[in-house]
Amino acid sequence: MKVLRGTEGMSTIMLAVPSLSADAVYDRLTQQARVIVDTRRTPPAGLDDADLAVVTTDTRTVDQLRADLAVDMLLTGHPTTDPTRDTDGTAVLGAIHAKVQIVIPVLALLGVTDEPATLEGNGPIDATTARRLARTTRSPWERILTHPITGAVLHTDTYQRPAAIDRHLRARDRHCRFPGCRIPAVRCEVDHTIDWAHGGPTETRNLAHLCQRHHTMKQFTPWRVRQLPDGVLEWTSPTGTVYVDIPTAYPPAVAFAPSIDSAADAPF
Repeated sequence: MKVLRGTEGMSTIMLAVPSLSADAVYDRLTQQARVIVDTRRTPPAGLDDADLAVVTTDTRTVDQLRADLAVDMLLTGHPTTDPTRDTDGTAVLGAIHAKVQIVIPVLALLGVTDEPATLEGNGPIDATTARRLARTTRSPWERILTHPITGAVLHTDTYQRPAAIDRHLRARDRHCRFPGCRIPAVRCEVDHTIDWAHGGPTETRNLAHLCQRHHTMKQFTPWRVRQLPDGVLEWTSPTGTVYVDIPTAYPPAVAFAPSIDSAADAPF
């Protein structure tokens, strides 16, 4: 841990922690910041004039809110900047838990191999850590079945239930589906490609993850998108330029040995 002194009375706190912990902390702070932003837009009923003035005049950005929330929790153990806390002192934000998406190859989970797992939005983590998390987690596991050759998502548990559709979409999309955006799906919103109000069905072929920024952009700007088979999204910019975003396939679960002919051509 380091403290870097800046100018105008500001400093930077740097923490070197495991990527899993860093991602979970950032996710929790982001969720808390969004609650405050939403509260500014629609203040809860029952606030007195003083509290209402605090809520409606708050102009901090999401990054500033993350920083303030982190300081409050480190110093006091709870986010005191939460304007929605109850009169008994129970902060609503304190009930928010970070959610981290980890993909573990089944053979690595069983201990047959040591191939790394994937921490979505960050990178690989070692198989030992992944197995330890698998043994200790209290959350239900989400089974994802992929094609052994292409890595494409085929099925996730019981497909008919809405919760299963969400699991399928998280597994398929993995991140925001706007071209170039890599915000993890667990921090995105599920959007109807064809709006529900315009007859768009709630089916995987009409749903995709978009971060809050690109979800808003799709709704309120001239950007247009249509969903093609296999979850491919075709975006059209206001100038008419077309961008295609294809779901990222998982690595193949089966590795094939080279053919006999290929082995004979090898230099050794």
